Amino acid sequence: MEKHNKNKRNTNYIKNIKSIIIILAASIMLIGCGKKDPEIDGVVDIFDYVTVEFDGTNGQGKANVVIDYDNLELEMVGGRDKLEALDSVEDLGTLNKYINVCASLSFSSDQYTDLSNGDVVTVSVVYDKTAADEAGVVFGSESSHQYKVSGLK
Repeated sequence: MEKHNKNKRNTNYIKNIKSIIIILAASIMLIGCGKKDPEIDGVVDIFDYVTVEFDGTNGQGKANVVIDYDNLELEMVGGRDKLEALDSVEDLGTLNKYINVCASLSFSSDQYTDLSNGDVVTVSVVYDKTAADEAGVVFGSESSHQYKVSGLK
């Protein structure tokens, strides 16, 4: 009788182990199937944050390149929620990487003065590619953008 109970316990033990293994394997497969590709943060079309304002009279107009750094930084971080989640000392290093990218940005225009309505002004951007890589920021391949002069009196 004791041998029969021992065999029954071993059989139950083996069934329980098999059940646990099956449940773990199924869980791992379900978790793996539900995984999405990681989101890519820091992908930014830099010229979405650049505007050129034209002022003056036709033939003597001036161009002013304006950069919306606040919203640019917000997009580089990945949105307001991610920015607000940066609250530990380690996160300051991450935030500093984004700040370094913004600090490295430099914009120039091929023309600033003596502009007429219909002229085309090309604005170019230069930045520290190493700083951008370290922060995981991708600005794309466009390093310059054209703006048509309008609104001069």
